[in-house]
Amino acid sequence: MLVLHRTHHETSDHFAGVIARLCSRHRVIVCRDNTQWILQRRKKGGAERPWRSLQYCRTRTALVRLCASLCARVDPAAWAVLATLPEHFGGSL
Repeated sequence: MLVLHRTHHETSDHFAGVIARLCSRHRVIVCRDNTQWILQRRKKGGAERPWRSLQYCRTRTALVRLCASLCARVDPAAWAVLATLPEHFGGSL
């Protein structure tokens, strides 16, 4: 049986803070310090390539706008997850 271990490394496929996989190359995570959302992209090459952080957001509106502009086809399930996020990271500003 394969057991996956969650990690604190934001570039890992097994990072515990993954919120949504937008498509095969993009995902949204909560940063390891729990202060913001991060939009990441995987370089071409598959699982052996680390995830790279592209944008950092503290508002859902900005996060959704960035996701739409950087990822041509977002998985509908990912949109549903993003829609449930609070408007501001960590609650109200």
